[in-house]
Amino acid sequence: MKHGKGLVMKTTCIAALTLLALAGTEAISAERDLQFINILGAGGNVFIVNTRDQEFSLDGWRFSTQNSTSDVVYSDPDAFDGVVVPAHGTFLIFFNDNARDDIPTHFNASDVGPFAPFEMDAYSMSFYHPDELGEVDFSNGEQMVDHIQWRRYILGLELDNESMAAAVDTGLWASEDEYIPVRTETYIIELTDRDNVELHSPDDYNVIFDCRPDISDDGELNFFDISLFLQAFADQNPMADVSRDGNFNFFDVSLYIQSLGAGCPF
Repeated sequence: MKHGKGLVMKTTCIAALTLLALAGTEAISAERDLQFINILGAGGNVFIVNTRDQEFSLDGWRFSTQNSTSDVVYSDPDAFDGVVVPAHGTFLIFFNDNARDDIPTHFNASDVGPFAPFEMDAYSMSFYHPDELGEVDFSNGEQMVDHIQWRRYILGLELDNESMAAAVDTGLWASEDEYIPVRTETYIIELTDRDNVELHSPDDYNVIFDCRPDISDDGELNFFDISLFLQAFADQNPMADVSRDGNFNFFDVSLYIQSLGAGCPF
């Protein structure tokens, strides 16, 4: 009888712990239903969408950002207090500070920051929700909602911050060394994977440049672009993945030759 009671108690404890674990997982996944979907390079606009069937209060939510010349910048703890994102709603951050006053989910970066100055050269952005005490630990990936990072590969710049490491550790970004490849005149970085998958890599984004074959990013098409493409292809650099399928093969070479022949804009 004692053995039977012990077994029942053990089973009950395991069930309770399992429910707690599932509840914690549900909380994390719910908050991670907010995702970066579009970055407009020309205007410096960031679009974040709530893909869930419920609204979210952003009290205590914070950003971590860094560019090629700045230290890591953390937004203020109360920057989004009182902001509610409706179910399937989108909120925008305008780095050029031209948000409309009559739209409650449009924000000027200067009002909800601070942020590292927006740029294409190299940039990382992470979004966090607070814990039950209202605090944010930027090294804790379990509090991270989403992460994105990009750079102009031709410059060879590297960023280094705790959020990049946390994004990889918690399964939101593939690798600290992988950046979405952009150019000076990048119109949009667009998330193509809209299935609400948490783990992302540069392969999940479509990037529209002013002139795709201009790999040297100098506004001209010449031998230097061909040389850089061949080197990037040999190194399996994302710049050479023209087909955007995550592979490096004949299709990338063929598409690059076609784009080079078509000239710019392309």
